[in-house]
Amino acid sequence: MINIFLFLGSVLAIFLTDIPSFLYLLFSFFYSYFLGNILKKKKKKSLLFLGISIPLLVLVLVKISLSYPDFFSFISFFGISYFTLEILSYLIDIYRGKIKESDLWTYALYLFYYPCLILGPINRYGDFKKEILKKKRIKANNVFQGLFRILIGACKKLIIAGRVSILISSITTNDLHGLYVLLACFLYSILLYADFSGGIDMVLGFSKIFDLDLPENFDTPYFSKSVKEFWRRWHMTLSNWLKDYVYIPLGGNRVSRWRVKINILLTFLVSGFWHGAHYLVWGLVHGLLVIFSKPLKHKWLSIVVTFCLVSLTWVFYVYPDTLMALSKFGSIFTNGFTIDFLSLGLDMCNYVVLLLSVLLLWVHDLKKEKIHTFFEKCSLESKILILGTLCILVLLLGIYGIGFEVNDFIYSKF
Repeated sequence: MINIFLFLGSVLAIFLTDIPSFLYLLFSFFYSYFLGNILKKKKKKSLLFLGISIPLLVLVLVKISLSYPDFFSFISFFGISYFTLEILSYLIDIYRGKIKESDLWTYALYLFYYPCLILGPINRYGDFKKEILKKKRIKANNVFQGLFRILIGACKKLIIAGRVSILISSITTNDLHGLYVLLACFLYSILLYADFSGGIDMVLGFSKIFDLDLPENFDTPYFSKSVKEFWRRWHMTLSNWLKDYVYIPLGGNRVSRWRVKINILLTFLVSGFWHGAHYLVWGLVHGLLVIFSKPLKHKWLSIVVTFCLVSLTWVFYVYPDTLMALSKFGSIFTNGFTIDFLSLGLDMCNYVVLLLSVLLLWVHDLKKEKIHTFFEKCSLESKILILGTLCILVLLLGIYGIGFEVNDFIYSKF
C-alpha cells in the first residue's frame, strides 16, 4: 500500500511539475524496461548500445542547450540528470549479469520516485528493489527520525543557505572584484553544501517516514585530507556511479601509470559535463588535483588546504561563464584588498546567526551519528520538544521572500 501511494504521488507530482518531462520519462521507462527484458535473454553489445544511446544523446543535448542557450535550443526535462544515470546503470547491470530479475512496478517506482528526481541520491536498481520489496509499514520511530532529518535539512537550507545566497548575490550582481571574489568562492562552499546536503536530508527524511532507506550522499566532505578523499565523501552516489560505469570500464587502475591519470581526467571531464557543458574546465581542474595533490602530514593543515583548493574551484559555479570565472579569479591578485561586509546585504545580527549556524553545522557533521542516536533514544516528550524547537528556529530564522526561492535548490538545475 505504501509503495502504491509513493508511486501515484510521484506520478502526479511529475505530471503537475512539467507535462513534457512526464511524457519523456514515461517513454524512457517503457523503452528501457522492455529493452532490458530483451537484453536479459540476448546479451549483445549492439542492444546495450541501442539502449543507452538514446537517453544519453538526449541528456547531452539538454546539457549543451542549458549551457549555451543562445547557440543551441533544445527542450529541457525535469530530473533528466538523475533518471538518465539510473536508466544507464539499470541496462549496463543487466548486460553485466548483475540484474537477473526485474518487475514492471518496482522499476516504475525506481524511475518515477519524485524526491530523487529533484536532488538525488542516484539509486541503483538492485539496492532500490530490496527496499521496495521489504515489508514496509509506517512506524512511529521512523516518523520521528524522518521529521528530525527533514528539519535539520530545512535549517541548512533556510537559515544558512538563505543568508549566504544573499551575500553571494550581492557580490555578483554588483560586479565586485578582488577579495570579494575570493570571499564568494569560500561562501559558495558553505552555500552549496548547506543547500545540497540540506535537500538530501529532506529527501532521505521523507523516505524514512515511509520506511524507505536510501543511500547517503555526503560523509563530512569538508573534513577530507585530500581532493581525492573529498570525492569519496561528496555527492557519493554520483562519484560511485562514475567509478563503476566510467572509470573502471576505461581500465581503472589496472593499467599503466599514465593511463590511470588519463582515466581519472576523462572521468572528471564526464563529471564536469554532467553538471553542464560549461563545467568541463572545472572537471579538468578537479581531475588534475586528484592526480597531483597529496595529503600533508599534519591532519588539520591538510584538511584546511583541501578545503581551500576545493573552495577556489567553485569560482566556476559562482560565475558560470568560464572566461568570466577565470577573469574574476585573476582579479583576486590584482584588485582591491578590502571588504565591506555590511554592504553585502546582511546586518550584524544576521551575520551572528549565520556564524553560529555554520558552527552548529560543523558540530553536527562531526557528531552526526551520535546526535541522531541520541535523538532516537530520547523519550517521546523530548522528541516532540526537539522537533518543536527546530520548527520555531526555521520559522523565526529562515530566510524567505523576494530574491530567494525556497524551492530553488542549486543541484536541481543540474
